Amino acid sequence: MATMKCPKCGRALDVTGLAPGSGLTCACGNVTTVQAGGTSRKTLYIILGVVGVLLLCPCVGIVSAVAIPNFLKFQARAKQAECKMYLKGWYAAQASQYSSAQTYEPVFSKVGFAPERGNRYAYFAGEGPMEARTQAQAEAAEGAVAVGVDTFKFATQGPISLSDLPPDVSAQVGLSGECPECAITAACAGNVDNDETLDVWVVSTRALDLQDEDGNPVAAGQVVNVVNDVNN
Repeated sequence: MATMKCPKCGRALDVTGLAPGSGLTCACGNVTTVQAGGTSRKTLYIILGVVGVLLLCPCVGIVSAVAIPNFLKFQARAKQAECKMYLKGWYAAQASQYSSAQTYEPVFSKVGFAPERGNRYAYFAGEGPMEARTQAQAEAAEGAVAVGVDTFKFATQGPISLSDLPPDVSAQVGLSGECPECAITAACAGNVDNDETLDVWVVSTRALDLQDEDGNPVAAGQVVNVVNDVNN
C-alpha cells in the first residue's frame, strides 16, 4: 500500500492506484493532491541544489584561477609600501641635514633613520657597515650605512647585500660629488613573493642615470621602483 502524509494533520493517507495530481480528502477535512513518485519537495530542493553546485564547479575553478594570482599581487604591493615610506623618510632627513650643514650624511644613526623591526627590505646609503637583524636584538654596527632584512622574523627571507642589487643601481648608491655641490642616493631591496627577483627602489637628491619600470628617468626626490618584483 502506497501512502502519503496529510500536510495538515500528518495522518497517513492511502494513495494506492491514484494518479499523481489526483485530489484526496483527509478525515480532518483537508484536501490535498497525490505527489508524483513520492518525491518530497524538500528532496527535490536538495537534488536541485546538488545539480547547481556541480554546474557551478567549472566556474568556481575559473574564478579561482583569476582571483588567487590577483590577491597574491595585492599582498605583494602592500609589502612594497614599507620601502616607499622609509625612503621618503630618509630623503626628508637628508634634506634637513643639508639645510643645516650644507652636506649629506650616509650614516643612518646620524640622521635618525631607523626602520622598525619586522622590515622585509634591506636599506642602503653607501658601501659599508650594515646593521644585521638576524637575532632578537639587532647587531649594532658603528657607522652603519645599511640595515639588513629582519631575517629573525622572516626566517624564509635570505640576507640582501649591496652587491645583490643591479650594478647600475649599486654603483650610484651613496655620496657623490664634493659638498656643498654634492648628492646622496639610497636604495632598498626586498623579496616580496619568494622568487629569485628582488624588488628594488631608489631615491636621490639628484637626477639619476636610471629608468623606472615604465622607462621614465629618475628625477631628484622621486621614490622610484626600478625593478618590480610583483611583475617579474
